[in-house]
Amino acid sequence: MFAYYFKLALRSFRRNKVLTALMVLAIALGIGAALTTLTVFKVLSGDPIPHKSERLFYVQLDPYTRDGYKPGEEPEQQLTRFDAEELLRQKKAPRQAMMTGGDGIVDPRVDALKPFSVGARFTSGDFFPMFDTPFLYGQGWSGAEDTGHARVAVIGRTLNEKLFKGENSVGREVLFEGHPLRIVGVLDTWSPQPLFYDVFVGKFDRKEEVF
Repeated sequence: MFAYYFKLALRSFRRNKVLTALMVLAIALGIGAALTTLTVFKVLSGDPIPHKSERLFYVQLDPYTRDGYKPGEEPEQQLTRFDAEELLRQKKAPRQAMMTGGDGIVDPRVDALKPFSVGARFTSGDFFPMFDTPFLYGQGWSGAEDTGHARVAVIGRTLNEKLFKGENSVGREVLFEGHPLRIVGVLDTWSPQPLFYDVFVGKFDRKEEVF
């Protein structure tokens, strides 16, 4: 019985080739759209750091006085510098990082390259172990270097290849915003999507090369 109805269907398709082609195209487009939607949903809803996401917390503090306070209102999305530095000094957590995002100019100091802009992450030393950043060379800086305001930096692999042709650049300098910074580490390929450690600056299209 199935073979009989299958033959009838084939005959019908041959009589209406244009309609059949349109139906097949519509089904194909529907399947393609559904798969695309499912893929995007999976990417957006995935946990970028599942083994420790339940132990990572984003701190919010209300820096204003009680005047004008409305119960239920969310505090400011970002901390003041004073609050962030005070929390860092108190060291209440095993790891804690103060950070903000921005851009800056790198001067390669070679005739073949002109100064160029890169994404930057201004942060403290615990950033790297907190977010499991992979290192190609070297490592992040120490707490003592944080306390001493050492002029050190970690750079991304792309920037390292551009400035130093991919060689181990630990101990060398990068001129960032007019300041020479000693390189202590070079990250391996690392571009988390979304940018889960800072959801306010370029969630999906931002790439940072200087830390």
